[in-house]
Amino acid sequence: MQYDPIVYLLETPKYHLLRIDKVNVFSGWVFNFGSQKITSLNVYADEELIGNFMVNLPREDIATYIPSIPAVKTCGFSFPLEVAKADLTFEIVFADQSTELFFQFDVASIINQQEYFTKLNQQLALIPQPEPDLIYLTQGHYNVAEYRDSIISGVMNLHKYLQNSGIDLTRIKSLLDFGCGTGRLLVGWHLLCPHIDLNGCDFNPNLLNWVQQNLAKQATCIENSLLPPLPYADDKFDLIYLVSVFTHLSLDVQKLWIQELKRIVKPSGYILITLHGEIYVRNGFGKNQIKFNNF
Repeated sequence: MQYDPIVYLLETPKYHLLRIDKVNVFSGWVFNFGSQKITSLNVYADEELIGNFMVNLPREDIATYIPSIPAVKTCGFSFPLEVAKADLTFEIVFADQSTELFFQFDVASIINQQEYFTKLNQQLALIPQPEPDLIYLTQGHYNVAEYRDSIISGVMNLHKYLQNSGIDLTRIKSLLDFGCGTGRLLVGWHLLCPHIDLNGCDFNPNLLNWVQQNLAKQATCIENSLLPPLPYADDKFDLIYLVSVFTHLSLDVQKLWIQELKRIVKPSGYILITLHGEIYVRNGFGKNQIKFNNF
């Protein structure tokens, strides 16, 4: 039986920027990759329903890439919500009035980390951010503020994914960001895990030049060729990750890089590769599509 997943992106607020005892704007988009139409979102505070908010805002930027699902044209949502000291649960409401759990905010955990998040944001403010044209090359948008706000949350999500996969983050002493772009995730690693030896490589000399000129204190980055090898010793890295890199390479080239990555990762290390996934295949997507990664 074919499963029709929920596809979404919560654009605001980022987890580490949630404001307690203040009004936050919850905005983003959500749709069912099938025939079920999502009409609204229920929001609960400690299991008490505090609001129902419509999912009906135009999102032509998303619909352009998914013409097979008419509901995507109005899959956007945006609503103000005062966040108190109660955990929040968001629930999807379908057109037939059936419901499904959407996501949860552990507000108590956020409150406990407020000082830590403030410190991270202060440190981030001192690190240069790339120009809009460079941001577009890797993120598909020109919004510098959105880019900046995604740095900490992106690596926090990556940490959560790794931990849920059973990986002990304390064992990671060195890593390689393969296809590092403008160093967005490397900056996040630097802020959250300053003890890790951070390395990056990228095929685009314009992106790499910016990283080398502006982030030399945060990571060591080099230019790589389209094909292996890389100038690293065998068994060098505890973690290698590739976020939306193999989606740009042919299968034959991917196989060559897999062998090279196996050479430079430690025997007890890990390789994380993100791919477009089933929904791209089912929708017949080609190149230059919207990014669904939340890293």
